[in-house]
Amino acid sequence: MSFAARAARRYPLRRMILAALGAALLSGGARSASSFRLDEWPASMPVPDFNLLDTDAAPHRLMDYRGEVTIVFFGFTHCPEVCPAALAKLALVMKQLGVVADKVQVLFVTLDPDRDTPASLKSYVEYFDPRFVGLTGSNAQIKAAAERFAVHYAKVVGGNDYSIDHSTGLYVCDATGRLRLVGNLLTPVSDWTHDIRLLAAP
Repeated sequence: MSFAARAARRYPLRRMILAALGAALLSGGARSASSFRLDEWPASMPVPDFNLLDTDAAPHRLMDYRGEVTIVFFGFTHCPEVCPAALAKLALVMKQLGVVADKVQVLFVTLDPDRDTPASLKSYVEYFDPRFVGLTGSNAQIKAAAERFAVHYAKVVGGNDYSIDHSTGLYVCDATGRLRLVGNLLTPVSDWTHDIRLLAAP
């Protein structure tokens, strides 16, 4: 079984989201009808944030990107399948958005700060799109950020090397910084562009 398949089976994102939605409904919240195509994050959930560094060592919090639609993805540069596929899809989304892409920021948060140096992280994300931003930090900072986005990950050692199993959600925050939508590798590009255009509209 491939790494991507093992990660998908270990951390089924849709099941987690449905559980959160169920908890929101039981607590009295209601999901309003909308035309979004991606999974909607429950409005009752806390607004996520992070304290991380970009590849130039400048500190950033999620609120720094308010005013833009922000797509946050957690992964690592040695990822053999899932991460390059996700970033390639987001690059295509940005291309198809046209001028709307000026209102969108893609953030790639490394789950492997020990190996992903700022230089390698910068080169990695910019290979897919020069507008993408790589974020890193201490292991404690990465863990805190992942927990706030309900991202699961674990180091898997094999011989003298290791990989990282991780959940594969792509998290979409609106211009206020509120987490609104969650997509994945199977989400069609047309659904991405449809929902981003809605969030980016004045």
